[in-house]
Amino acid sequence: MVKKILFSIFLLFSAFSFAQTETSNCSGAIKICGDGAISSNANGVGQQELTGRNNCSSEEHNSLWLEIEITKAGTLGFTLKPTSSDLEIDYDFFIFGPNVSCGSLGEAIRCSTTNPLASNSTSNHTGMNDRQTDTSEGPGQNGNNFVRSLDVLPGETYFIVIDRPIGNSPFELEWNGTSTVGEFPFPEGPDINKPNDLQTCNANGVSDFDISSTAGEIISQNNTSLSYHETLADASDNTNQIQGSYTSNSPVKTIYARVENDLTGCAEITEFDLIINDGPILNENNIIEQCDLDQNGLEEFVLTDQNSTILNGLNPNDYLVEYFYSPDEANVRQNPIPTDYSSAGNETIYARVSESSNPDCFNIAEVSLIVNSPPQIESYTVIQPQVNSNSNTISLEIDSASEYEYSIGNIDGPYQTSTIFNNVNSGLQTVYIRDLKGCAVITRDILILGYDNFFSPNNDGINDLWQLKGVDPELASATEIFIFDRYGKLLQKLSANDRGWDGTYNGRELPEDEYWFRVNIRNTGEFNGHFSLVRRILKN
Repeated sequence: MVKKILFSIFLLFSAFSFAQTETSNCSGAIKICGDGAISSNANGVGQQELTGRNNCSSEEHNSLWLEIEITKAGTLGFTLKPTSSDLEIDYDFFIFGPNVSCGSLGEAIRCSTTNPLASNSTSNHTGMNDRQTDTSEGPGQNGNNFVRSLDVLPGETYFIVIDRPIGNSPFELEWNGTSTVGEFPFPEGPDINKPNDLQTCNANGVSDFDISSTAGEIISQNNTSLSYHETLADASDNTNQIQGSYTSNSPVKTIYARVENDLTGCAEITEFDLIINDGPILNENNIIEQCDLDQNGLEEFVLTDQNSTILNGLNPNDYLVEYFYSPDEANVRQNPIPTDYSSAGNETIYARVSESSNPDCFNIAEVSLIVNSPPQIESYTVIQPQVNSNSNTISLEIDSASEYEYSIGNIDGPYQTSTIFNNVNSGLQTVYIRDLKGCAVITRDILILGYDNFFSPNNDGINDLWQLKGVDPELASATEIFIFDRYGKLLQKLSANDRGWDGTYNGRELPEDEYWFRVNIRNTGEFNGHFSLVRRILKN
């Protein structure tokens, strides 16, 4: 029966320096217990302890020391399998024992330093099994990468040195031999349980965890020591223990718990995850606008009016919304802003939305405060390029016209950004002007000139006179109207105060025809147009 322990380890070689860890030395050997996975930070040679202690002609290069205690009789071997199949990856091993100490190792009882490439091997695997007869092999081309298994008895202890002089690859160990039938021939570690994952939520992705709260779930056995580690290798080496609370900035972070039996030195490792879930999903585009009608530069904002927009459909009964000056203050809930807040605008504040039942589960949204100024129209000009009766067209000339929108005759609109209006009725009209933010509306009265396209001076009381329409009474006396025939002969001069033209010249009725006019209005401009004179026969 084959048993496997996975060693996920990088033994890194440098020609210039050697990084050292305890597991690179005999005194820091990892004790193999039960059937748990083992990893290590072993890196470099550590203290050179193989010189003159083996007949395989080698020393430590990148080494890892293991200690095994035997609980069952039989044969014991292993197959060491590099994760990479590259034949340049060369692993060696050395075994000392039984029942020796680090200060008195003696000579290696098993060793292999055969090089896979030099020996023309088809595999870079090495190890021990029951089929072999030699107890040592190597270096270089000598051997086939495997030596004879150990004959082990309960109570014996051995040291195994795994060394990699060439290449870069982690490895696996598969245990074999008669002592592995049924169960491993190693002491069982303490009884431990896998704890539940610890979860919190914070959309910022950073959270503190009290990892020690899992202790009661992991172990209930006496005479044990519990420690927490960031990596499986640290847990195996029992190094870099996590002290106190742990700050995680990963959505999922695995923590390794190591429980060691204080009496036997055997340890078991379990793991659990620290999970940071997203906080409430909030609306990202939050803008509160106010209009500075009194133009004092400040406006009062009722921040709670924005709560429903920020919550983006979330039930307001389940969440607490608070406002802060900065994201840092929002994170720690420090210096909240009053919900009735005076601001000059152009300011960003921060809404912290947390679960009512779990204030540590929160998210933060930006809120822009904007103070708009009402339209400031100091001067304007109305241009009426041509006067007619049915489809008057006017154009407004206003400074910064693109900052506003306009409506004529109705404060409710529709509004348009164009300053050109078609089909405007003649007479006095009201123009409504508001800024594009809808801050405020101001009004201006404008004069639209108009006239009839025809008139019929036949004394029937209908269209008997032709007159210009829409002239402001204050401008009527300053308005001159000149009427011409088609040949340009002046027929009549009127003012806007006159009743109108009756279709005669020097008391003589003029024929049906097209007639032309020119209008001069003081400080306003000159306008031209034409109309028809139509005569109809009265019926008795």
